[in-house]
Amino acid sequence: MLNILPVKSTPYPTLRSCIDDCIQSVAEWQGKDSKYMYGNAWQFSFKQQQSSEQSIIDRVSTPRISKEYLAAYHGINFTYVNREESAMDKSFLLDMLEKRLAGGMPVLVGFDSYSCPWCLAYRKLHTSHACLAVGVDRSSRKIYLTDGYYGRPLEAVDLDEWESACHFFAEFSLCEPSRPLGQWRLALEHTLLNQEHEIQPLQVAEHLRAYADAYLETGIIAENPGEYSAYFLLAANTLPITRIRYSLFLSAISADQEVSELTRVAEGYRIAGETWNMVNQFMIKVMCSGNKPAQRGKIHKKMLEIIHSEEALLLELVQLVNQPAFKS
Repeated sequence: MLNILPVKSTPYPTLRSCIDDCIQSVAEWQGKDSKYMYGNAWQFSFKQQQSSEQSIIDRVSTPRISKEYLAAYHGINFTYVNREESAMDKSFLLDMLEKRLAGGMPVLVGFDSYSCPWCLAYRKLHTSHACLAVGVDRSSRKIYLTDGYYGRPLEAVDLDEWESACHFFAEFSLCEPSRPLGQWRLALEHTLLNQEHEIQPLQVAEHLRAYADAYLETGIIAENPGEYSAYFLLAANTLPITRIRYSLFLSAISADQEVSELTRVAEGYRIAGETWNMVNQFMIKVMCSGNKPAQRGKIHKKMLEIIHSEEALLLELVQLVNQPAFKS
């Protein structure tokens, strides 16, 4: 049994990812951090509509955590495996768990929260949840889980029930970091000014405005708004979560230095995350109360205010990295 304490990745109860919590729990267990993996969290793209039935929230694309940055800066490899192949039966999972745990590393396991007794979605909603597998006992048919998201140090779960609900897992391993911590300019240049990014910093506001304008035009349309609200909130929360993540990244890269510009921008992204979360709540209220154009107009105005703030924050970061003193 591995003794890993559950750790929350952000101080926000609803603006967190259970996967982030698992990674941060492993990082702190290893005496490391993980927040440089949020270096791409400034990104946002709004895709073209694929069909008339496609909701605007399904056209939003935000980045997942960067496994590349996690390995390069913190020395932690993180590998997703979708459980799709027929060879990944119960015996395969048990053998894999026992091998990884015997090697001294936990396994992140993802499963349907509908089957997780302590999840809010238990027997209500089919969503994904992730915990750390820290022990397994074939004789008693139990798997032992640590849940950072719900703050549960150890839960014993029936192995058969868990196995039937498990749809992905992820393996951890340690590696040598290839990039230094604590050099904020180099970290910003690497994570912000990479020309291989699909979306460049000065394009983010354009995509955000397209999202805001699409909302103003159509709002959120659903045949059953009450039922759709849960799905919408799960999908829409990726936007405020990425803004909170980027705030944490900026704070982390300047943790050992006093960089007033970064502190200010980090605070700006924290506020943006909180405000996007508030906007999501109002979007649900408007959807459930008739999707009236006047109400959408008020939300659109608030969206444009946040977008203007984000645009200024990203521009400040780009200018900060491009200062002649740094480039010379």
